[in-house]
Amino acid sequence: MNLEELKRAGGIVADGLVKKEIVWKHKNPDSGKNVIDKFFIHVRRQSFGVIESLFAPADDQSSRNAKYIAACVLLGEKGEEPLSYENAFALSNDLGFLFLAAVNEVNSSPKN
Repeated sequence: MNLEELKRAGGIVADGLVKKEIVWKHKNPDSGKNVIDKFFIHVRRQSFGVIESLFAPADDQSSRNAKYIAACVLLGEKGEEPLSYENAFALSNDLGFLFLAAVNEVNSSPKN
């Protein structure tokens, strides 16, 4: 396989966002009632090098998963609003795991 064939086969990560639906079941903080919010996030595919750098051993106490979410998740109608590390770190546990599942789905290889 040559480089051009590798690119056509998807071996080199191309720019672009993947729209993923999130279904978030939680309590409304005002009423205390259970609610279901459905919305879309946009997930950026990341290359091997970016993923490797995000999960490299870190000397600081930053969250690797929050870094991963912040590097990949964009909000807004067309994915124009990045999610900062600080906001990814502050996500509720249930929503953080939903975002992480969407990011992993977009950035994982299909199972053979």
